Amino acid sequence: MCGICGIYRLAAGGQDEAVVRAMNGRLVRRGPDDEGVAVIGRATRGNRRLAIQDLTAAGHMPMASASGRLVVTFNGEIYNHRELAHELDLSPTARRSRSDTEVLLEAWERWGEAALDRLVGQWAFALHDRRDDRLWLARDRFGEKPLFYHLDPATLTFASSIAALLAAPWVPRELDPESLIEYLTLRYVVAPRTVLQGVAKLPPGHLLRVDPGGMEMRRWWTPRFRPAAARRKNGELVEQFGELLTRAARRCLVGDVPVALFLSDGIDSNSIKQALTASRRDVPSYTFVPVSGEGSPHLGGTTAEGAVEVCVPSAHRVEQMVPAFASLTEPVGDGAALAVWLLVRGARSQATVFLCGHGGDEVLGGYRLGYDGFRLALLRALSGLPARWLRRRTERYVHGPEPFALRWQRVRRAPRGRTPDAVRYLIHKPLPLDDLRALLGRTEGPSQYLETVDRLYAASGGEHALDRIQEVMLQTFLSANLVSWADSVAMDASAEMRLPFLDRDLVEFVLGLPPGQRAAFRPRRDCTKLILRRWGRGRLDEAILRRGKRGFPFGNLPQLLASDGATLRGRLLDSGPLRRDLPGLEAWLGHPAEYFREPWEGTLWALVALGIWCDELGIG
Repeated sequence: MCGICGIYRLAAGGQDEAVVRAMNGRLVRRGPDDEGVAVIGRATRGNRRLAIQDLTAAGHMPMASASGRLVVTFNGEIYNHRELAHELDLSPTARRSRSDTEVLLEAWERWGEAALDRLVGQWAFALHDRRDDRLWLARDRFGEKPLFYHLDPATLTFASSIAALLAAPWVPRELDPESLIEYLTLRYVVAPRTVLQGVAKLPPGHLLRVDPGGMEMRRWWTPRFRPAAARRKNGELVEQFGELLTRAARRCLVGDVPVALFLSDGIDSNSIKQALTASRRDVPSYTFVPVSGEGSPHLGGTTAEGAVEVCVPSAHRVEQMVPAFASLTEPVGDGAALAVWLLVRGARSQATVFLCGHGGDEVLGGYRLGYDGFRLALLRALSGLPARWLRRRTERYVHGPEPFALRWQRVRRAPRGRTPDAVRYLIHKPLPLDDLRALLGRTEGPSQYLETVDRLYAASGGEHALDRIQEVMLQTFLSANLVSWADSVAMDASAEMRLPFLDRDLVEFVLGLPPGQRAAFRPRRDCTKLILRRWGRGRLDEAILRRGKRGFPFGNLPQLLASDGATLRGRLLDSGPLRRDLPGLEAWLGHPAEYFREPWEGTLWALVALGIWCDELGIG
């Protein structure tokens, strides 16, 4: 697990070593154990290493293949590297290291770009072919590892964080107006855009190839919902799911450093714990416990489930808001990021790698999809009625920039299975258009409101409403928000977060299940993640199986506004970029504290994170 950066000159070679070393200097927390820079022709690459597999100097990067043709700077973990080494006939005595990076190089030399399909894990890497003077940038299926870049006619500059990218003096430091609209609306920005003008992020599951002749980007992995298991018996499906979950959890234990599990009271992390325990690979677990008072996070007692409590005083959460949000590789408006940032620090002395249940809801069909699917079906059934009859009860569920009558017409005309497209469904409701206009100081527009959501639903290949919802959810809330801040908060403590529910084989199996094996559109708490709940019967406590989705106890911004509103408002209004680009910010913040609930609170978190992040990075 590392931080990577580099520069590739499309026109001609440059003197870039000093710049890359400066970029490396901003990645120290991602890799405190080693540093490396390689200059070969047009390409200058840097690496900061957090040693997890092969702790010796043999794992130094950038690393060259045995033939010397390929050189890679790599961030991530290939969980199945031992199996791949066997497939490649790489005997332990012939290898120069025990690292997964060496296996990646030999796999690429053997299979080329097709090697990506064989990899299980999380990664972002830059691989240079010295013979053809060609560079590839690659990112894992869900974007668990970040990779940002700036491209102009002469130069490609890339890094694991925007902060590192900005060490290159030619990279702009201005907010992008269109991306800002999306950020305020969704609380994150969907790839390939970022909040900064001229700075992009390689989308998850994508590969970028660049050489003196030009560049090409392609998508090498796409989530596909194929009901391949429709004719199989439920018992067989549950058994296979359990085998895959156990293998996914065990894969995440690979490495030469201590591993632990972040345990909540929910079904996802408890299922990981049970899968490991049943296979005699149990690991220590830690859980977040908010407490009153002041002080730093500290280890407390042990829960009934055997998890060590990481006690975090409420005052400390407020104090640490600045360093936590400043450390993000890109800003996101999710208060849970602050809590997990504190949790990692409280447990970091005990482990370097932490497993958690992120991704379980998005892959398996969680959150409140039972209720929401039922509501979508009801909206469709009522869509033949005049819009004016139902507006008061339905407007909050039918999003978009059009007048409500036109939005209601979209629902009426939507084919079966495409109601999510018509209402622009998202798990977390977007900021209402009127509030967006108020922040931007406009009375009309903006035309970009929810355009990314429209584009993603239009490109979806799913036939069932649940398939379409999940496909969009994987590309928005999961990839653009959840895994982004999960990586950030762990790496800022020089730790690694691993997500068993995003395992390649487990995901492929679940996406091949009929929708009814994932979630049932009924207004019940236990109608989601059905395959996991069926597997959990007899293995997990019944209360866990019946428990609905609970929010992470990360704190409440409305309460903070009520108790210390002047400090919070001052932090936002003192941010130059926010005051300049959001002329209506001061008036919007004038709402009473109780106004900031649901999407309004989410956007308030997003503004706090963005303001702190911009000030830390010197965004103009």
